[in-house]
Amino acid sequence: MNYYPHHIGDFNSATRHLTRIERSVYRDLIELYYDTEAPLALDIDKLCRLLIARSEEEQAAVSQVLNEFFVQATQGWTHARCDAEIARYHGNKEAKSAAGKASAAKRAQKALRPGAISADGQQPLNGCATNQEPEPGTKSQEEASSTARKRAACVDVALIDLPDWLDREDWVCWIADRKARKKPVTEEAARRQLQQLAGYLAEGFPARAVIANSIASGYQGLFPPRAAGRAAPSSRTRQRAEWSSELRDVLAEGRPMREIDMGVIDASH
Repeated sequence: MNYYPHHIGDFNSATRHLTRIERSVYRDLIELYYDTEAPLALDIDKLCRLLIARSEEEQAAVSQVLNEFFVQATQGWTHARCDAEIARYHGNKEAKSAAGKASAAKRAQKALRPGAISADGQQPLNGCATNQEPEPGTKSQEEASSTARKRAACVDVALIDLPDWLDREDWVCWIADRKARKKPVTEEAARRQLQQLAGYLAEGFPARAVIANSIASGYQGLFPPRAAGRAAPSSRTRQRAEWSSELRDVLAEGRPMREIDMGVIDASH
């Protein structure tokens, strides 16, 4: 990324207790994160060299900031806000690309309509052949249903109308994440998920927080973040959440239900 939004108020509130060197180091680490679009290396000495942190005070500041604002994972030092902004950035790129393709397809379709005139003022030679309407009753029911399915598949749910309380960028990030997981959202599923987000909003969970939590947790459905201080869910709880998410997607998209492996239940306790 060559650009990222810097919210001055958020940054000042989170770093007001830091020294000037620590605040400078924090900015440098964030910019390195956005530049590489990847978690920071676990090797702190390597990070110090990249940040030109040479004095003992500067190197201590790197360690302090990492431990306070980043999370150490197997792939490196991660940052939830940076990950969300990177996902939003790529979601916007995909949405703009999809909108451009849809606009080109619409222009091409318009050029093939009966009586359409090309740029040079000539009617297409194949206008009569390609635009000839079939005789009444000749289109089979299977062809009609196939056309309806194709029309539904062409709807880009990233561009549908959204309520005022839902930011377009957040919604695009969610749709892009589902596409990346090979679980694209259908038009009907999108409608139901908007109702879901409205319900969470009424319970006090902003749509942005619900979407960010679902993307970061790898959920296929929308789930609000856990309350602060609540114990982390067990593996069985996470598995149940995935079952619920999969069942919700099946019902929302109108697909037939299939058997779900729920493991072995210990009834001895």
